[in-house]
Amino acid sequence: MDKTESNQKRIYRSLLKNIRNKVYPEGEFLPSLRTLAKVYFSTPGTVRQALIKLQDDGLITAHQGLGYRVNIPEPRSKKILILEQTKRPHLYGNFLSELCACIQEHPEYSITLEDSLHYKAEPEKMYERLLLYADQYEAIFFDGEDVLLSHEAFSELKKRTKIFYYFNAKFRFVSAGIPGVSTDWNHGLYIGIRHLIDCGCRRILAHIGTVQRDGALAAVRDSGKDVELIFAENRIQDFYKQVKAESFDGLFCLQDRLAVESIAILRKRGFKIPGDIAVMGYYNTPWSSHPECPLTSVCINEKEMIRKTFDMFIKNEGTGQVFVLPSLVIRSSTSNFLKNRKDIS
Repeated sequence: MDKTESNQKRIYRSLLKNIRNKVYPEGEFLPSLRTLAKVYFSTPGTVRQALIKLQDDGLITAHQGLGYRVNIPEPRSKKILILEQTKRPHLYGNFLSELCACIQEHPEYSITLEDSLHYKAEPEKMYERLLLYADQYEAIFFDGEDVLLSHEAFSELKKRTKIFYYFNAKFRFVSAGIPGVSTDWNHGLYIGIRHLIDCGCRRILAHIGTVQRDGALAAVRDSGKDVELIFAENRIQDFYKQVKAESFDGLFCLQDRLAVESIAILRKRGFKIPGDIAVMGYYNTPWSSHPECPLTSVCINEKEMIRKTFDMFIKNEGTGQVFVLPSLVIRSSTSNFLKNRKDIS
């Protein structure tokens, strides 16, 4: 970044702050280019570039011979912003469709959708955009897994509008007092591993990523059975190597896709699936409707999660964190597990 660009950003941010704080009131003209250049110890050309950016943001308008005038905002409408991935329907489609359905039940609100994936590599750009437009929205709903803003950023946004998370609770926004509804990971792991144990599995390979393992360990402890729980490598390629080489009679995957692809690997090893090894996934996505082997999966109950989140907004209950318990959807990948299976050692 050269010095001119750095000065331009400095001037832009200062002017933006002054416009927001009514130092330059709506409908009035900003000081002249030369005056602003003296204020910021810069050149008129650098100041002009900062003003052009403010104009692109819709905050000011150039009037020939008169200078730049601060815009008078249009009357505020009841708009709701959703920050969600739009190109991964298997995992996130139910969140988005249910939230849109909730909002559409209240015709006084309109929906604005931003794909959070666009900002994953540059969260500071998302923050600048949200900070600029946050007070135009009645509420912002965001996927707690994908919006990578800091504690300070969430605290500032909370001052400007109502904001709610769903799906996953992260410390950076929970500590900022952002309310929302998330899945109970420990319960999901518990019911999944316990189901495999109850099916008769005694050596379980579990790919659970970075999620805490407490629920899985509790399931083994509470079962009273002699069960060996093998935690798989986090890296997908390393996990598949374990599927190709390890001996186990139960497989738990924190994604349905991994479970389906593991079934193909196990079949190449000569195992009958369903039958010889009990396999289950997580999220109950369309992957679980595998035509050759319908997959047992943990359903996170996305619709219930979204309904509870939206009720927080409608009922003005914007405090605290709520958890939704996952449930088990049993299909033939575990229900047809053979108790008298062949030796897999």
